[in-house]
Parts: sequence; C-alpha cells; structure tokens
Amino acid sequence: MTNLIYELQLSYKAKGCGSKLQKIQGSAEAFRLLQTIFDQDLIAAREEFVVLYLNRAGQVIGYHKAFQGGVSSVICDPKIVLGVALKSLSSGLILAHNHPSGNMSPSEADITLTRKIKNACKEMDIELLDHLILSPDGNYFSFADEGRVL
Repeated sequence: MTNLIYELQLSYKAKGCGSKLQKIQGSAEAFRLLQTIFDQDLIAAREEFVVLYLNRAGQVIGYHKAFQGGVSSVICDPKIVLGVALKSLSSGLILAHNHPSGNMSPSEADITLTRKIKNACKEMDIELLDHLILSPDGNYFSFADEGRVL
C-alpha cells in the first residue's frame, strides 16, 4: 500500500510596491475602493463577499472576491478567508459584503461571522480592521465605526 502526500507550493508575486499601494485609513477609503470591486450591475440582485488584504502599513496588497450567494444570504468560509491571508502574508484584513435589500443593519449571522473571524485572526497575528456592509444605493455600515469589531 502506498501513502501519497501531495506537496503544496506557494508563490508570492506582488504586482505593486511600496508607495504605489493604496493605503486604507478608515471606512470611507475602504468603501470607495470596494465600490470599484463589487459588480455594480449585480449589487442589488445578489449578495457577494469580498476581502481586502493589507500589509503592516495598512496598504492593500490584494483583494479576493471570495463568495457569491443568493438574494438574501451569502455563506462565508473563514478557513478560506484566513488561508488567503496567510498565503499572502497579510497583516490585516477588511471584510465586506452587500445587502441587496438596502437594509444596513447587520444580521445576527453577520455579527457571529465577524466575531469568529476576529478570533481566528488574533491567533494568527492578523488584525481584522473592519467589516463593511454595502447597499445598492451607495451607503454602507462599518462595524469599526460603530465600535463592533471587538
């Protein structure tokens, strides 16, 4: 009987450097960037989950359109969020998803997910900086601005 162990390979190829990377200093800057990432033709139709990955200086080193959902929900797997963070050597991350209904209030599932990812990040020395909820009408809710990223 043969036991096979597959080798994993990781490569890191930064497309930007130093001063060219966008620095996020608050929810408004994150929101403006996220508006360019979310598909504006579908933001009112279905939920999508995007993660911004940042370096120690608060500069965006990349983003991941991690999950797509239906009209009223999207499933987010924290293992994937943290896996990409670890592979990209991120020091911080910002979660974001949209509510097609326009209701900016976080659901109990949103709150639980934020707490779960925050705790997982802490173990890996990664800072969860914010979780934004975007609406189709151009507004947003920031967990950090409301003191809810504990």
